[in-house]
Amino acid sequence: MSEPETEAPPPEPEAARLEVESRFRRGIRYSHRTGLYVSLVVAIATVVFLILLIAQNTRRVKVDYVFGGTQARLVWLVIISAITGWVLGIVTAFLKLLLPDRRGTAPQRPENGDDPAR
Repeated sequence: MSEPETEAPPPEPEAARLEVESRFRRGIRYSHRTGLYVSLVVAIATVVFLILLIAQNTRRVKVDYVFGGTQARLVWLVIISAITGWVLGIVTAFLKLLLPDRRGTAPQRPENGDDPAR
């Protein structure tokens, strides 16, 4: 046989459903939005800086190696040097985490956010 139908609870009034936002929560929301705008301005400034860097460094320069030399645009040398430095920094940080120190013990990773330096 069929089960008795249960009635849905009556809809709550609009004012009861809306929670009042505290000053603290509103401050967090606005500060997050401000952070996004600051990040956007920094990203746009970085792109403009890179465009100016490329425009100012388009001339060719001579690059001498141990055996021979070549001509290259200066902007490519700057970009390749920057990327190489960035990658080497990441590799160095990664190796520092993995390799043991001079005493022969591997570095301890903090557990539960505890900082061992404190």
